[in-house]
Amino acid sequence: MRRLLATTARIGFTPLTVVALSLSVVIRAAPAPRPLAESQWNWCNTEAVRSAPAVVWTRLENATAAHGDVPQTYWSNVTYRDDIAKIICYESTFRYLAEDGSQYGWFQMSEPLIRREGVRFTDYLGGSATQAAGWYQCTAGERYIDARYGNPAAAWTHEENYGWY
Repeated sequence: MRRLLATTARIGFTPLTVVALSLSVVIRAAPAPRPLAESQWNWCNTEAVRSAPAVVWTRLENATAAHGDVPQTYWSNVTYRDDIAKIICYESTFRYLAEDGSQYGWFQMSEPLIRREGVRFTDYLGGSATQAAGWYQCTAGERYIDARYGNPAAAWTHEENYGWY
């Protein structure tokens, strides 16, 4: 670094210029987003809303209505509702028992993340005496989307660009 500063001083750069140039190199070196495979993206983007089983819509509506911490627009706004269906499509192909390593359910969430969103892992996977598993999965998924992205449209955009949300 000293050698770099001495060299840059001789040719007229200040240390601040060197830092700025170094930062711009780091920023340009950031990895490019990893988009979804085109066929997966096309299917989920165009068919998810029509292909979602009725139970997905029922669980989403009921979970949204039941929780004051989940914005009601997640159900009432057609775009948001459709974006949640697209996320579920891509993450689990609408299989509520989907498992991929340590990711589970419709929203493919990890056990610690499920707990962080206020849902018991056993309820998330198997439901309880009062609610089905999908209801808990929608509760955890919508809370996560709200906390991390602010709305389902932003979460789906991230999913499109990086292959995860």
